[in-house]
Amino acid sequence: MRRLMRWSAFLGGGILAVMFGLVIWLGVNKSVVIADTGSVSDTAGLAFSEELPGHELSLRESGEEGMFLRIPMENSISPENITMENRYAERRLVISVRGASGFFYENNRITGFVEPVEAASYTVESEGVTLYLQLSELYEYESILDKGYLQVNLYRPSERYDKVVILETKEIERLNAREREALESLEKKCRALLEADDFRVYSASGGSGEAALKNTLMLAEETGAGLYLGLTFDRDEDTARFGSYVCYNSLYFRPWLTNGDLADRMEQSLVTAIEGKALGLVEMEDGILRELEIPAVIICPGYVSHETEGALLLTDAYQERIAEGICSGVAEIFEEL
Repeated sequence: MRRLMRWSAFLGGGILAVMFGLVIWLGVNKSVVIADTGSVSDTAGLAFSEELPGHELSLRESGEEGMFLRIPMENSISPENITMENRYAERRLVISVRGASGFFYENNRITGFVEPVEAASYTVESEGVTLYLQLSELYEYESILDKGYLQVNLYRPSERYDKVVILETKEIERLNAREREALESLEKKCRALLEADDFRVYSASGGSGEAALKNTLMLAEETGAGLYLGLTFDRDEDTARFGSYVCYNSLYFRPWLTNGDLADRMEQSLVTAIEGKALGLVEMEDGILRELEIPAVIICPGYVSHETEGALLLTDAYQERIAEGICSGVAEIFEEL
C-alpha cells in the first residue's frame, strides 16, 4: 500500500513537473499578436509627412517570400511591452517598446521585405525605444511577437477587405460649430454601422482645397475603395426649404450601375428610413465627384436653415435614422458591385 502511494506521488509529481515545464516553454516560445491602436478615421493629409525623428535604423532585404518585416526584439521584451500604431495619415508605423535599450538597435537591423520601407528610425525615451517606419503607400498589417522578433505582415487594403468605403464630410462655410459637430456625429454613426456589417471604412474628412482633393483621390486609389460617400448639411436663404437630395456626376459609367442610378437608389433608401421629402438628384460638374473613378455620391439629408428639420438634424435619434438609411443603401449597392 505504501509502495503504491509512493508511486502515485512520484507519477503525480512528474506529471506536474512536465506540465509546469510545458507552460514555461509555451510562455517563452508562443507567438502573440500585437494589437493596433491606430484609427482609420485619421487619414486626412496623406500626401504630406514630416521627416522621421531620431537615429537611422538599418534595413536589409532578406530575399524570403512574403510581404513581411522582421524587427529584432530583446529577450526581455514581452507583448505587454509593445504598442503599435498605424498612422494612416502619414503612411507610418510607430512601434513603442517599453523597457528596450537604444544601443540594441545600433547593432541590429530590420530584415525581410523592406522594399515598401522608405526610411526607418528610432528614438530613445525614458521608458524605452520608439521605432518609426515610413512606408511608400498605405498598408494594413498584422504583427506577431515570436522568438525574439516582431514580425509585421503587410497587406494592401484591397487584398484583405472585400468591401471598402471612403467616407467624407463636406462642410459648407455657413455651418456653425454645433451643426459641424452634428455632421461629424453622423459620419461616426455611418462608420459604426458599416463596420458592424464588415465594411472597411476610411475617413477622408478634414482639410480643404486642392490638397484635400488630392488626398481623397490618393486614398481611394491606395485602399482600392469600391465606393465614395460624401455627407453634408445644407443651408438656404429660403428658411421654408426642406428635404433631402443626392449629388452625382454622370461621367462615371458602368452598364449595370451609373452614378445616376447610385444616387437615385441612395436617395430612396434615405427618405424611406427618415420618412422624409425627396428633392431629387443634383448633378455636379466639378469637384471630387468629377475626379473619382469609382461610384461616388454626396448625400444631403436636410437643411439646417429649416426650423423643424434643422432641429432634427442635430439630434442623435434622427441621425441614427439617417445613418441606417444610408448604410442600408450602401449594403444593397455592394451586393451588386
